[in-house]
This record gives sequence, C-alpha cells and structure tokens, in this order.
Amino acid sequence: MANGMSMPMTAKTSTINPRSFLEPVRLDLVADPVRPARRTDFAETLAHPNATNRKLSIFLLDLYAAAAREEVGSFERSLFISLEDLIPFDAAWTGVAAQEDNRPVNHNSFTYRLPEDFFREWLRIVDHDPLADLSRMVFGEAAVVDIEDGQTDLTFRAWARSFGLRHLLRVCALDNRFGMIGFLSIYRRAADAPFSAADVETMETLIPHLAAAMRINRAMRLLLRGKESASYIRRAICDTYGVLHRSDREFAESVKLEWPDWNGPFLPDALCRHLEARPEQPFLGSELCIRISPVAGLFVIELQPRSPLDRLGARELETIQHFANGASYKEVARRMNLAPATVRHHLRSAYRKLGVHDKAQMSRLIATLAGASETSEAARTGAR
Repeated sequence: MANGMSMPMTAKTSTINPRSFLEPVRLDLVADPVRPARRTDFAETLAHPNATNRKLSIFLLDLYAAAAREEVGSFERSLFISLEDLIPFDAAWTGVAAQEDNRPVNHNSFTYRLPEDFFREWLRIVDHDPLADLSRMVFGEAAVVDIEDGQTDLTFRAWARSFGLRHLLRVCALDNRFGMIGFLSIYRRAADAPFSAADVETMETLIPHLAAAMRINRAMRLLLRGKESASYIRRAICDTYGVLHRSDREFAESVKLEWPDWNGPFLPDALCRHLEARPEQPFLGSELCIRISPVAGLFVIELQPRSPLDRLGARELETIQHFANGASYKEVARRMNLAPATVRHHLRSAYRKLGVHDKAQMSRLIATLAGASETSEAARTGAR
C-alpha cells in the first residue's frame, strides 16, 4: 500500500490539529542494531522438509522474539529483515494511523529502503491514493495495486513512478483498545514481479500476528520501566499527537483523578497542549504530577499523585527544609536573608497547607516524602 489507515474513532478527539505536524514520528531514524534472529535457537527443530511451513514458523519465532527484546524502531527493522525471507520485496512502510475526514493521519512511521522525502511527497498526493480511501479498506484484507493498470489515478501513478514503485501490497489491522490502525505496505519495482495470490494469503495470515507483536513490543517497554520504579507510578506510551498507543491497566483510572470525564484515546487537552509546548517539564495538576520522557520518537507518560510538598511555594519549601533539619528561626532567617517574622509567616503557611501542627510532624513528613521522591527519581533515571 501507499499508506496506513484507520477506522472512524468514536471517542473524543484532541484539540491539537494533526495537520500541524508535517511528518509522523520517524522510527527508522532511532532504530538500534538488530540482534541475532531467534531462529538459530531452534535450528534442528526447524530442519524438516516442508519449506513453506518452515519459513512461516521461522518468521513467527523471529517476530515474537524481536517484539519482546527490541526497542521501538529496532523492532520494526527486525520485522522487515525477517519478512524478506518469507515474501520478497524491494521496499516497505509500516506504522500507526488514525482517521481524519476519511483519510489516514499517520502517527508514527518506519520506512525501509525508501528515501527521506517519501512521506512528504505522499502527503501531497494522499487524496489521489486509492489505498488511502477508507471506504475501500477492510481490516485484515490485503489490497494490491499495479500502478500501470489503466484504472490507476494519474497523479498517484506519477508519485509511485518517482520512487520506482510498480507493485504495491497493503494490509491493515485494528487495535480495538485504542482505535488505532497498524498498517504494513510492501513494494516491488520490477514490472514482471507482481504479488501473487500466495503472497496475498500470506500477508493476510500474518497481519494479526504483526499487530499482536507490535502490542507486545510497546507493552514490554512499559513493563521494563515499571520493574525498576515505584509501584504507584502509572505509565503509557503516546505519540506527538497525544494519542495513546499502550498503557498500564491502572493508567486510565489515574488520569481520571485529574480529569474525571476523560475517555481517551487522546490524552486530556491540557496535557496534549503541554506535550506540544513543554514536554521536557513536568505537568503539575491539582491531583497528579506527570512526567514525559522521549523514547525512540514516542513518549512515555508517567503519572503519580502529587506530593503534599507540591502545594508549597519555593520560599515555604526552603523554610521548612531548614527548620526540619534543626535550624532555629534566627538561623533560618540568616540563611535565607529574611526577617524572622517573614520566616514565621512562611512556616505558618506551610503548616496549614500540609496539615501538620509541630516540628516533629513536619520533619517526619519531609523525610517520608523526600525518601519516596529520591527512590522514584533514581529508578526513573536508571530505567532510561
């Protein structure tokens, strides 16, 4: 296919305009070197005479192994390296898309043996692409185009010729949980190498496995981060648009602490705007502290309840830290270059906001919260 596509989404959409993004996230630019294929672990088991079944078994072994152990981006590269042994092709494209006005909006993209301007040039002719017409798309059913067919749109034909593409095969799968579409397109350049009925059948057999493997790959990235950090942190993976690709089971309920009416699959509007403008800074809501970390062109969203210390102003926090460490009013005033009366004002305000009544309670609260914060931050940093 020339591109991926998606079903109509019934959930609330984001206020961010997807057309403001010129390109999807380029996962092919962040891929790490591919590890050895899993097939080598089962060489003897696979050494039987049925070549067709053996190739399919080898591909599925490699696919699920890559899903579990490769980073985002490297997984897609492993997919194409393995797929070439099963179905010959010259170039390929995969990614995730959503629908807008009966046309696909690509959220992340991995191109294989295609030039950097491939997507930009496709975006110019998307309305002429017969494979981008959502009314023609059936999930799990492969669509094949020969661009020299007399029925092919002339603008689309010129675009395909500019990249040396003659035969195109596309298949899509729906992720019911998030309403997103995983798409896979493979291309051949030679006029005498059309995709056969067997190629179509193989791709239709594989597409649910490809969708499942991608889900495993994203879920494993969350799992590996979660093992090394505090249990009360909830995580999800999203793209630049703020669309969720994967999440912890408790993520949605945690989001609703801050936004009770939220229903996905887009992040809440305020968080989408923050993601677009200041992703390097934590988002501080009334109930949640939300950190955003870039991971291979996507983002990991980490939610945790706000600390009571977040309620304090900078001066109030500095004052109680000195005071909890044993400093007197006069010592705190000298260190902060403030009048003792001002120090007392900051302390009274901090006591009221934190719901404590004396220095001992204050010290215990600060020690508890500081320890939890250090543990969380160290684990979060180490998981990167």
